[in-house]
Amino acid sequence: MGMCQTKYPGLTQDILEDYAALTFLSKGEIMHLMKKFYSIDPEKIDANYHHRFHKDDIIEKFDVLKNSPFQDRLFRVFSSQKDDCFSFEDLLDLCSVMSPECLPEVKASWAFKVYDIDEDNAISTQDICDILDRLTSDPDNSEDHLDKESKMEIAKGIMDKMNLDNSGSISVSEFKMVLSRIPEFSSSFYFKL
Repeated sequence: MGMCQTKYPGLTQDILEDYAALTFLSKGEIMHLMKKFYSIDPEKIDANYHHRFHKDDIIEKFDVLKNSPFQDRLFRVFSSQKDDCFSFEDLLDLCSVMSPECLPEVKASWAFKVYDIDEDNAISTQDICDILDRLTSDPDNSEDHLDKESKMEIAKGIMDKMNLDNSGSISVSEFKMVLSRIPEFSSSFYFKL
């Protein structure tokens, strides 16, 4: 029992059940993701279930990532090898966190990593300015962006609300505590499979 194979090499019923138990995804969602992942290059998955596809291959099959202003950060944070490539399990991790079933505190932990642009374990004023650039800049129009003064004013306002210990940057615990008070956060850190 349990070692029964699905139609995808390497994905046994036992592994499927483990994935469902360890993620916020249903078995049906996991199978849907595997179908799309497998379709990138069936021969590579047949040869190695843990094959890692480059982000360009992933983006081609998963449109939801195509226009994300945080695309590079999502691949950096969720790639287990930090190599701009995803294994199926890396993809599951990302989709699990973006699921509406994911717990808000889990979402907040991962969101912190995505928004910590310089990866120094704190969200600084510069990180906030970089986030604002990503959210407000038009890649087709270099003139269309917030000016530095506006970004600094917004960053200061965010720091005033979130930097509770006045350290000059937002720690993961401060970030999670503030986000726990914002019910809309979970529905905004989400995408549909």
